[in-house]
Amino acid sequence: MVIVIDARTAMRLLGERNEHPLVARRYRSVLATQHALEPATSWTWSAQPADGDEVAVMLIAAVPVTILDSDGEVKEVPPGALCFLHPHRDMKLAAAGSGTAMCAWVPWYAVDEIQSGVGAPSAIVASSVLGRGLQAFLTSLLTQPSDPTVCTDYLVERLIVEMVFSVLVEAAPRVAVEGRKGSGIDRARSLMLVRRGERDFDVAALARDMHMSVRQLQRLFAAEGSAPAEELRRIRVELARELMSDADYAPLGIAEIAEHSGFADAAGLRRAFALAGLPSPRLVRRAIRA
Repeated sequence: MVIVIDARTAMRLLGERNEHPLVARRYRSVLATQHALEPATSWTWSAQPADGDEVAVMLIAAVPVTILDSDGEVKEVPPGALCFLHPHRDMKLAAAGSGTAMCAWVPWYAVDEIQSGVGAPSAIVASSVLGRGLQAFLTSLLTQPSDPTVCTDYLVERLIVEMVFSVLVEAAPRVAVEGRKGSGIDRARSLMLVRRGERDFDVAALARDMHMSVRQLQRLFAAEGSAPAEELRRIRVELARELMSDADYAPLGIAEIAEHSGFADAAGLRRAFALAGLPSPRLVRRAIRA
């Protein structure tokens, strides 16, 4: 499912005066925007109805920003820190000085697993390697014009979504409820979703991310009658089928689909489909197109 975000409609979520950002670039279902900030000029982020069309924003300001949340709590955001604008929470933002802010707009359905997994973080996301990576990528997109193509739009869309989701996963443990049942395996599954497209990501890498041994990780999944390798393969198969079902990206070959789904090659994708009880990738794609 791809929801094409209308730039002007999206900007109204920050207040009508922000309908025209300095720069706005759309990559299928995501937006990258840059805005001018003026001292004491407030942005009003409005909660959206839960109708499946909601968008979330990761905002990075070059100047200090003050946040007033729906509970009346005032928070100070230092320059370079990330502000997470949740689609179901009202919020007001005001800049402490003149400057700019960048925003990554993503469909909420693309990252809402964070709520059922490790839990969505608070409005302020501390600076991190992932956050700085997102900032650098947005800066490149907004300052270096390029000629878009079907494939580049798709790849930029996926990269922005995965980077935003990664930042949320990284930040979530700081606000997660301690002792929540199943929090360990939920975090493992969220990390799988974040890194599923990386070909060098495997069970050993997941164990390192979880700060446990491979045996401990396997025991964690075994307690629920599962195995990490099986679940990782399953979500990669789901990603591959999602790519195949996207008519806009029919130019991608099976080998390219395998690569972007985290498999080493087309043969690995075929084996994974067979283990899932599916026909070959080519037959699956043919059936989808029929």
